[in-house]
This record gives sequence, C-alpha cells and structure tokens, in this order.
Amino acid sequence: MNASPHDQRPARVRTDWGLAGARALTESDARKSLVVVIDVLSFSTSVTVACEAGAGVYPFPYQDEAGAVRLARTMRAALAGPRAEEGVSLSPASLRDLDAERVVLPSPNGSMIAHTIGSRGALMIVGCLRNVSAVAGLAAAHLNANPAHDVVLVPAGEHWPDHAFRPALEDQLGAGAIAARLTELLPDDVTRFSAETRAVAEMWQGPSKPDELLRDCASGRELVELGFDEDVTIASDLDSTDVVPVLVDGAFVPLGHRISAARRAKPTTAA
Repeated sequence: MNASPHDQRPARVRTDWGLAGARALTESDARKSLVVVIDVLSFSTSVTVACEAGAGVYPFPYQDEAGAVRLARTMRAALAGPRAEEGVSLSPASLRDLDAERVVLPSPNGSMIAHTIGSRGALMIVGCLRNVSAVAGLAAAHLNANPAHDVVLVPAGEHWPDHAFRPALEDQLGAGAIAARLTELLPDDVTRFSAETRAVAEMWQGPSKPDELLRDCASGRELVELGFDEDVTIASDLDSTDVVPVLVDGAFVPLGHRISAARRAKPTTAA
C-alpha cells in the first residue's frame, strides 16, 4: 500500500508541480528515481544552453546572494546576475557564447528545486523544449534498466507577487512534450504513466504551434514586453539539441553533445 496517494505510485512515470510536488514524489526511494526539472522560461533552457557550450552549471537558491558569491569564488565560476544586467544572467541569450567553464546560476524556481531535491540521492536532469527527445530517450533507458526505477517530471511553475504558487503553461508544455515522446518510446506499457502524466501528454498532442503558445502565454508575454523576446525564441526551439544536463557533484554538466556547425553559427530566428 502506498504511504500517500500523492506519490502517484504504483505508476512509474509521475508528474507534479513545483518544489512541493517534487518533495512529495521523492519522499521515498528517491535513489531509484530520475527527476526531470522543467522550467522552460528560463532556468531549464538557460542550463541547457550553457551545457551546449560545454559549461557546468551550479544551481543555487535565488535569495542567498552572499552564498552564491561564495560558491562562485570557491568553484572559480562566473556568477549569473539578474536578467536585466549586462553579462551572464538567467537569460538564455546571455549564455549562447559563454566564455566560462563553470557558472553559478541562481533562480527562484527551477534552481531552488534542483538545489533542494538534489540532496535526496535521485539522478537529476534538466528538461526543456530544446531537448525533449534526448530527455525522453534517457528516461526510457532509465526505466528499462531496472523494473524498480521510476521517472519524476517536475514542471517548476512560477510565483505571484504575494509568493503564491502559479502553474505556468510553458512548463506544462515542456512536461507534456517529454511525456508524449516517452509514451511513443514505451507504447506497450502506457500503464506505467500516472493520470497526471497522461494528462500533460495528451495536452501536448493538441497544439499545432507550441512556439506561438509559448510567446502568447503570460510568462512569454512578460519577457517580450521586457525586451527579452530572443529568450522566448531560444526556449521555443523544439528538439534543437541532444544535450541533457545531468547533476554531478552539485553542477549540471552536459550528457551528449552534437550540435551542427550551422546551428552554432546562425542563431534560430523567430517564426
């Protein structure tokens, strides 16, 4: 019998929102789980872009500025600042031509989840729209390697100004895309998927132009209005890389790297 219905077992591919959801789904047997943190605008996209450049990324809580400075000094890493500042930041565009081997990346949502849940012993990776197929392939391999293994999808979500949690469409799209691709890779055993996972996968089957949804959703519109429309374009670049950032010794490092010279030389333009 399950300790709680909120852990969604006996399903082996489970989905829940934010830090609280990640905690609920990794409360027990976390060492058998592959946890996928999905924060499309923009932590997951930023980490993936940095890893595409070959860098390691240390996730760090957003409000501990002094701690982030200490970690950057200790690891001899670049410290990402707020998106509006010059230089390396949470903006994916600022990381495309990264000239650093290591980056400390504070963020209020995805980074907090990774920093907190990473200590539970799960294998943790980052998923976004850019690496959907690569993440799903790794998840399928994890499930097939051992019948006791499971996969936890964590759409990070956002927060309202009063700190209340806000589910974010862009993260639901990212989770749905990964779940749908995983369903295609495991067609003979869809019972592995929790109801929550099946729901986000089915939602992904609907949109014919997910890039337009990303640009039109609240988070996308906010970034465009602030002048960061390139960040939305980069985040919308579906299956543009096979790089999967995996958490090793506190840093996300690239697992797999195969980007064409043409793609490196010519950034994707908005549709």
